[in-house]
Amino acid sequence: MEEPAGPLTDDELDELDQFLISAAAGEDAMDIAMLDGFLTALAVGPSTLPPARWMPLVWGDDVAWASQQQMERMTSLVFRHANDILFYLRDEPDTFEPLLYEREEEGRKIPVIDEWCTGFVRGMALDEAGWQALMDTEEGEEMLYPILLYGTEAGWDELGQNPQIAARGEEFAAMLGESVMAIMEWWLPTRKAGSTVRRGEPKVGRNDLCPCGSGKKFKKCCGGQKILH
Repeated sequence: MEEPAGPLTDDELDELDQFLISAAAGEDAMDIAMLDGFLTALAVGPSTLPPARWMPLVWGDDVAWASQQQMERMTSLVFRHANDILFYLRDEPDTFEPLLYEREEEGRKIPVIDEWCTGFVRGMALDEAGWQALMDTEEGEEMLYPILLYGTEAGWDELGQNPQIAARGEEFAAMLGESVMAIMEWWLPTRKAGSTVRRGEPKVGRNDLCPCGSGKKFKKCCGGQKILH
């Protein structure tokens, strides 16, 4: 049976989230909001990273798959969500919204952005040297401020020490979409030129086992995926 294409339904997002927070996933596995931030960073950053480089971080080191079918199903959902993010960013940027958790507070739903921002920072960390050019500029500091504020230990310390900044949580949540679009525009010339594509790791052969841990040959797994290009 062929896997469906297109954006994940609410039920599919819940299915993926439930697996990510289950005992089967590794201790350091991402949840759905963190995954969304992570994939967004990969989509808008300075270089295109192959799935074999980032997919293992999604599940954590000690993921325990119940079956090959389960692994393929979850992997398919992640790829579809990554492509969905890319579609909205490139083709319908005005409709892009980060996928955030919410909490109830005095009858109101308050966005929780810590997980999403942490995921974005994890995505940046995969190409720290590449992202440095943006981080070294004043405009980059402004674009990344809400993300680094809620996605790093230094930012959490600042929130804990400054109640006035912490009180602006909803304001920062509303800024995330604009920050993402600004970051994407800043990196667009670099991505088009392909000037930051690196081969700092040994190349995986087409007939080698895929580094993502699927047990398949690279050409039949991540090496055959057309994503984030």
